[in-house]
Amino acid sequence: MIGTMPVRITVREAGVSDSPDDLAILDAGERTRAGRKREAAPFVTGHALVRRVLGELLDRDPAALEFARRCATCGSDQHGKPSLVDAPGWHFSLSYTGAGAIVAVARGVEVGVDIEDLTDADVEGFARTTLAADEVAGFGSLDGHDLLVARARVWARKEAVLKATGRGLVVDPSEVLVSGPGEPARLVDWRADEPRPAQISLADVDVTTDDHQAAVAALTDEQLVVEPA
Repeated sequence: MIGTMPVRITVREAGVSDSPDDLAILDAGERTRAGRKREAAPFVTGHALVRRVLGELLDRDPAALEFARRCATCGSDQHGKPSLVDAPGWHFSLSYTGAGAIVAVARGVEVGVDIEDLTDADVEGFARTTLAADEVAGFGSLDGHDLLVARARVWARKEAVLKATGRGLVVDPSEVLVSGPGEPARLVDWRADEPRPAQISLADVDVTTDDHQAAVAALTDEQLVVEPA
């Protein structure tokens, strides 16, 4: 049941660029990881965006922020959802494509955000790899651009839920059922073996990046209010 005090999620997006200012505020580990990417610009833009938004919200130097990782499934600190060191209660999530990056920040609740490029949803096996059998009917009357928008919207919702829980790719997206593309965003069912989140709220995010859809989720039963950073 939705409560009376909405949870405010700070969201900011940015177009991918090759800005040297972005690279300059990353730490050595991030620069090393960027160097391993075939295309470094999306990674650099996204991680610099995280630093800038958190730096503004916490009134800290973006370049001085430190991050740690912890896998929700195996407990490893070598991978998994990142967290901010020495800032208890602050949670964030990052997603990016080749053209755009988006970050969501919340205080007091775990958060997950995802952005999807419509062109990435233009694949023949989309329904098989992403949808549950009983979700497929919701796409039956759509085609062309409308179909890609619907696919990207639902895909972003599923990924946002998985990021909020910290499960990521451990859970098959087809086991996470969300509302249809023409309905308000919500989690409908959880059919994975991994434990279902006790509470979760979901919202679509309006983005300015052309041909993209985005969504944000948080581990709360309260309504989400998305605010620009």
